[in-house]
Amino acid sequence: MKYIARYIPHLTWMTIVIVLLEGSPLRVTAQANNACPSYPPVMYLNLAPIYRDARNSIPDTAAERQNSEQSAVVTNFMSYIENALDAPIGKGDSVAVVCAYKAFGSWAAAAALTEQPKHYNLQGTVKRDQVLIGLDLLALKFRALGYLINSTMVNWLRTLNDQSIDFYQHGSNRGNLYVWSGAAAALFALIERDSKSLQYQDQVWWNAISKIRDDGTIDGEMARGQRALIYHMYSFSATLVLRAAREALGYPQSPTSEARVKLLADKIGKTLCDPGIMGITAKATQEIPGDWGYRILVGFGRDLLSEDWDRCGKLHGSLSDSGFGGDARHSAAILKQLLPKVGGLSLYYQKGCNAILPVWVNAPQR
Repeated sequence: MKYIARYIPHLTWMTIVIVLLEGSPLRVTAQANNACPSYPPVMYLNLAPIYRDARNSIPDTAAERQNSEQSAVVTNFMSYIENALDAPIGKGDSVAVVCAYKAFGSWAAAAALTEQPKHYNLQGTVKRDQVLIGLDLLALKFRALGYLINSTMVNWLRTLNDQSIDFYQHGSNRGNLYVWSGAAAALFALIERDSKSLQYQDQVWWNAISKIRDDGTIDGEMARGQRALIYHMYSFSATLVLRAAREALGYPQSPTSEARVKLLADKIGKTLCDPGIMGITAKATQEIPGDWGYRILVGFGRDLLSEDWDRCGKLHGSLSDSGFGGDARHSAAILKQLLPKVGGLSLYYQKGCNAILPVWVNAPQR
């Protein structure tokens, strides 16, 4: 069965119609009333530095609280959409999802988060680029439910993606934030396959793989003192999202790169059981992460986690990571749906077709 999601211009903004190409309705028209929550678009973030030391290892809790307040609208906007899209299967026509789609569209129309404050703000830029990963995943979740990611939305995400690439490509940061920027580019390439994103994510992937040493550590993250373990976990999480997006893009898994990622996974697992291992090299007692440190890596990389993770980690907490697209297990499942399947329904971009228009077909092998 072949079907397509379309937005009908002459209907109201809140009306989404899903139709079978054969002519019979696939889904009833979803009408949202005027009860949708309002999230005024935020044009930029102006945030305080969150560390009190040169190694970026000792958090400034007062600054973190201040930043949380400053970015509350963004957090609430993301959480609302994430909760709507992560609802059980079959809820795609709910008022919440239609309201979420409207909110997403309103931020796209306003080009939210694409502006810079009067005085350059590093922490705001970093936060914006983290939110981008979540926005890309939300776009893919909307599309999986049959909602069109229209040209306004694509243009918005492209602008944010270009800003992220330009920032990290010309910067000196080659730690986990650099890997996250590659993940964002790969996710955007699933929405629109532009050469800039494809080239950049490939560059980041191989750079990240090359930084994993034979003992499973990453020099840049070892320099983070008491948070070396936490930042190894962040880097691992970013690598897993990038890995999943690349697989959905059609990149074959390299035995060499898989082996390096497994080294990283095993090193973190061993350190969770004996933090002193990493503490000696990092020259600091390691901070142990709460369940917040496991959400993305459990959702995207459960197959790579050794028995050490089961014994010493926190693998059974919530997998909903607000601001990063919501439930990580659901996000990973969405990317797996994009994999070509012989004789099955899979998202396939026809050559020469507008990439913002999803078409489900009996996809050929790639």
